[in-house]
Amino acid sequence: MPLSFYASTFMIWRSAILLALSAATALLCHSSPSARGGDDVGVLTELPLVAGIYVGEAEPQSDMEKKLLPADTTQVKRTYRTPGRRVEERDVAHASLVIAGQDTRSIHRPEVCLPGQGWTITDSRVLPIELPTGQQLYVRDLSLERLDQRSTDRRVLRAHYIYWFVGKDVTTTSDAKRQWLSFSDSVFRQVNHRWAYPSVMAFVTQGMNPQQSGQRERNDTQTVGMLLDLVRTLGDQPPVAQDLVPPRELGVGCGLLLGLGFGQQAQAALQADVILGEI
Repeated sequence: MPLSFYASTFMIWRSAILLALSAATALLCHSSPSARGGDDVGVLTELPLVAGIYVGEAEPQSDMEKKLLPADTTQVKRTYRTPGRRVEERDVAHASLVIAGQDTRSIHRPEVCLPGQGWTITDSRVLPIELPTGQQLYVRDLSLERLDQRSTDRRVLRAHYIYWFVGKDVTTTSDAKRQWLSFSDSVFRQVNHRWAYPSVMAFVTQGMNPQQSGQRERNDTQTVGMLLDLVRTLGDQPPVAQDLVPPRELGVGCGLLLGLGFGQQAQAALQADVILGEI
């Protein structure tokens, strides 16, 4: 038979396959139950007053946060300190928990908003936190720098900002993965993640006078270590601690999960064994 016959047959079959796939996709979207909205949250709306050696003081929203966050966004903030110590031995860290409302702008990559606050991100890396149970939570650590406008010598301030995202029964350090999970879980699991965004931040105080900074001198390594210890401690404080959830392997890049924070959703997920995750 001439080649033109095979070519036309191939085109017909390819068109038929594409048409069948399109029809199957439309049928799947049409027949899928509506995703639940508003209650698929994996955290409690609180940060503990006391977490190990740290005592937290409630912190109000800033004017910028009030302006930028949608009205139905929930945010809890605390400044954690280690009281009862000499100033040369004290630590200070800021913690925030943002829970999205119906407006998806509530949750976004801090890499977008931190530069708007004057910070330059000099490094980004994913770090594991070993939890009391032996499992691991993966978080993202951003190294920050900015000029101190209040100082006469225009010194450079340095800080570390650690964050991750928490869904109903999953955590991730990737905003792209978070958006994919929002789509795929709503279609295939009928779960509408109400994402939460925990974060902790502390200044690198190396070279600062403790009497002026109100805390001990810490280099980068010590600052990150302190923040990781605070996250580990927050995740071990009832009723804030959430049951650890084993991963379901998805291939390369999968890791152990913890939804810090926060509520009874993880236990239900553990029983259902429907966990997705990544490093």
